[in-house]
Amino acid sequence: MAQSGRLLSLDVMRSITIAGMIMVNNPGSWTYVYAPLRHEP
Repeated sequence: MAQSGRLLSLDVMRSITIAGMIMVNNPGSWTYVYAPLRHEP
């Protein structure tokens, strides 16, 4: 494997962060959204 200079742990953390952002912005049903994650009207 070639040395790319990237940290695998940092790439994993970025992926988890992006997955969390998608989950928060797409709750499935706006009726059952966790209140602190709701957008302002």
